[in-house]
Amino acid sequence: MKRKRLTIDEMVQQYPDQWLFIVDCEHSASTELISGIVAVHSPSRDVINEASAKYKGGAAIRYTGKPPEGRLYLL
Repeated sequence: MKRKRLTIDEMVQQYPDQWLFIVDCEHSASTELISGIVAVHSPSRDVINEASAKYKGGAAIRYTGKPPEGRLYLL
């Protein structure tokens, strides 16, 4: 099954409160992520880390929810 290219807003709607491993990324001139193909999604960051370790090429990792109170993440 071929995965569909989604915008960031569509990813947030389709995969709420999940970590995403995104491939075939499209960026704006200022390097902001515009769209891509969600290769892996999970509520667990460990699953995404495992997928990214096996991938060769350009990709992005995003979380679609709010970080827990008092925690900061560099994305």
